[in-house]
Amino acid sequence: MDPILRRSSFYYVMGLITYMSLMGRYMLTRAWPVFEVIPLFVPVWLLGAMSASEYDERYAYLRTLPVPDRQVAKIKFRLILSFTAIQWAMMVAAALFRMSDGIAGPSTLVYVTLVCAAGLLVVACYQIAIWRYGFPPWPLSSACRSPRAWCSSSSTSRVSSTTTLAALSQSGAVEWLARAPWISSAVLVALALVAYRGLMRLGVRVKAASEAHL
Repeated sequence: MDPILRRSSFYYVMGLITYMSLMGRYMLTRAWPVFEVIPLFVPVWLLGAMSASEYDERYAYLRTLPVPDRQVAKIKFRLILSFTAIQWAMMVAAALFRMSDGIAGPSTLVYVTLVCAAGLLVVACYQIAIWRYGFPPWPLSSACRSPRAWCSSSSTSRVSSTTTLAALSQSGAVEWLARAPWISSAVLVALALVAYRGLMRLGVRVKAASEAHL
């Protein structure tokens, strides 16, 4: 296995496990608006995994590998895309499962897709920013731990009071897209992938041309 893939995937796998075990499980067990709240933490977990990976792979380590910067950039972008897609698929599956008891609906599918698409692009932009400007990645590695505390301390008692968040998936734009949820989701995914491909190309060029993050 590629050393960059093996080393970086560890953080994404651990992020996925902790997200689904500590927060994602509430999608299957709770009656409060879980599909309004839980998906919003996806970008936080992805940012935490990405920044932890960047912090662990400094110049001295990367220079010991016979791997060009362009390949490093492509691997890291593929990891971001892969684990975003996995979390999106899991949340969509949970939403389909909860439709029978009225917790989720067609607008939920569109809302989850929107959140994951936005999170994907945000994480990609931050990855490029680290490579270009040397933004310190370590603060986000600890930030990804904070939602776990929020979840354990308030999800069962306080989050239930956030019923106003139900307006997120019931906004006019989301409801309009939810008239044909699968078509809308497919279009949103396609647009996000086109934008992500452009960001990946930019990231490859930035990574190959700049060592400000090292």
